[in-house]
Amino acid sequence: MSGSGAAHSASSATTTTGASRRRTRATFHYFTDASAESNALLTGEIDLVTTIQSPDALTAFEGNDDFQISEGTSTTKELLAFNDRVVPFDDARVRRAVYSAVDRDKLLESIWAGRGQLIGSMVPPTDPWYEDLTSLNPYDPELSKQLLDEAGLADGFTFTLQTPNYDPHPAVAEFLKSELAKVGITVDIKVITADEWYSVVFKERAFEATLQEHVNDRDVVWYGNPDFYWGFDNADVQRLVGEAEQAATPEEQAAKLKEANTIIATEAASNWLYLYPQIVVASSEVSGFPVNGLNSQFYVYNITKA
Repeated sequence: MSGSGAAHSASSATTTTGASRRRTRATFHYFTDASAESNALLTGEIDLVTTIQSPDALTAFEGNDDFQISEGTSTTKELLAFNDRVVPFDDARVRRAVYSAVDRDKLLESIWAGRGQLIGSMVPPTDPWYEDLTSLNPYDPELSKQLLDEAGLADGFTFTLQTPNYDPHPAVAEFLKSELAKVGITVDIKVITADEWYSVVFKERAFEATLQEHVNDRDVVWYGNPDFYWGFDNADVQRLVGEAEQAATPEEQAAKLKEANTIIATEAASNWLYLYPQIVVASSEVSGFPVNGLNSQFYVYNITKA
């Protein structure tokens, strides 16, 4: 499943993992229900949760000496991804209007209680081609209304947001619906399963907009592929991504991807809402586990249990 960014992140998005109690080996358990996962850790069925999907899940472990909570950095981006092939999202002004209508600081506080980080593009700070581009699409409802007017949508429009049914997507969808209503955009939320997301959104491209998290550290290059599920088609980006793939040095590659990423962000190919925090919850008897989440990998070779 690691062949593409969307397939990979859809897989990791629908599940969270825990390492087993056995000291001689690590066993991964996959949970689709956050409550079941928390109960498994509380009862000792598992010793560690590699990444918490919602801060609400921390309540049972905060102030409990039997557990430790560690927060690191991640590469997981929460996206409002448009189908850039279809009206009105084939117009960059509309995509930018949606972006500027959303108070992302308020969203991050609402979803993650202030944890995580705002980002202005698909590139996380851990990538060598990272630049802070958050100012390119600022929170500015008046600018949003102006852009809609320029795009011929002064009276707003309606679109369907296909939302995975696991945390934190439904809450993010409701927040977006409320924010966009303030500039005249109506959001119809359609909650779907992970399997439906993969078949309908990723494979069939039968969607207008969707929420998804993407975990890979180089997935900005998918904006150079017009056949990818979001359908962004920009010849300059395709050229720069191709040149980056053939770059003679890491520095040249980083420069090319920075240039491509600036175009992608300026045109708001997607709305990059925030970077997830990386929150690991473990038994107090466990040590040696990684704290930072890079890609979807979780190394277990240093983990020990007292």
